[in-house]
Amino acid sequence: RGAMSERPSSKRKSTAQARINAMGREQEFRGRFKELDTKGTGQLDFNHVRLWLKKEKPNMSHRQAMILFSQVDDDGSGLIEFEEFVNYILAMELMEAKKCGKSKSQKSILRQWDGPEQLKVNGSWDRETRLALQEFLAVQDTPTANVVKPSQFVQGNMHASHIVVLQELLQKYGAPAANEGGISLACGVWTKSTTKALNQLLLAESAPTALHIGDKFVENGFNKTSILALQEFLAMKRKGHALSLAR
Repeated sequence: RGAMSERPSSKRKSTAQARINAMGREQEFRGRFKELDTKGTGQLDFNHVRLWLKKEKPNMSHRQAMILFSQVDDDGSGLIEFEEFVNYILAMELMEAKKCGKSKSQKSILRQWDGPEQLKVNGSWDRETRLALQEFLAVQDTPTANVVKPSQFVQGNMHASHIVVLQELLQKYGAPAANEGGISLACGVWTKSTTKALNQLLLAESAPTALHIGDKFVENGFNKTSILALQEFLAMKRKGHALSLAR
């Protein structure tokens, strides 16, 4: 059977694995899961999860625990597999990062945006991710963003106007690489300094992937980990409290 017939659960598994591999956290997650999987079946039932929640969230009621279990159990099997466990933990980390981000001193510079209800965090530099970035950039307070027409600006392909707005925003934010040598970064060409400044912003804004990689994230270039962190950042800056992530 071809790729088009691949089941959604298989895609979720590959995405979860790719994310923890990119962050270098597979051993950590395997260890956490193994502690709960006392029977060694590779699956967690409600009792396993309830015992874990009593430690993590001692004030959670039995009913709340059941609701949470059903949310984590993506495929409705009544059992939590490793990939579902990973997706849940990553989603919780992202929610915590969103809460913490509200207290950042730079919050007035970065405007929230009306993003789609579901945002992908899969490390793919695809059209959906570019559209999300463009929608975010379109509402920022920069010289170029203030004069563009959103209907023309948000169209998927990355052009000089999008890069200029990003570069203006990075300069306004104060990313060190955006203000090196007293030369304006806003040239409309995606340079190494643009990538470095973007990575500095993602790390400063506590995107979970960037945080777990640490300072070396800044020098990583524009790769899968950068895209994961960018997707997390866009989800964090979306208006509203809820995070609904497509995988």
